[in-house]
Amino acid sequence: MVLDPLHWQIRLAQEDDAPWNEAAIGLDDLAQSIRLICLTPKLSVPTEPEQFCDALSYIDRVPAEAIPGISKEIWEGISRWEPRVVLERVDVAQAGFAYFTASIYWRPRSDVLAELQRTDVDLMRVA
Repeated sequence: MVLDPLHWQIRLAQEDDAPWNEAAIGLDDLAQSIRLICLTPKLSVPTEPEQFCDALSYIDRVPAEAIPGISKEIWEGISRWEPRVVLERVDVAQAGFAYFTASIYWRPRSDVLAELQRTDVDLMRVA
């Protein structure tokens, strides 16, 4: 499925040797936007201090606090800052010490097929 050509952004490199001039288009654009919302803390963008979410602030807590806190932050952040998607579910699991994964189930609002999508996000403290 190809969304309107207005739905694109520069692809962020996930590997050191990734090309710097590629675009994320359509569903890739939406998935990248979801990752950005999850991994960018509030107050980190001076022109939009409330944008994004504080999911990373929970990764040093015990799982009983971290999992619901991360889930809530991701749900609220995506619901507020990515109006092009409809969230279905956010599943957070501990993957190690100060390391959680979030599986985010969503669908594009404009998708005629309404096919369920999943974006996985690794949340961990970087020294």
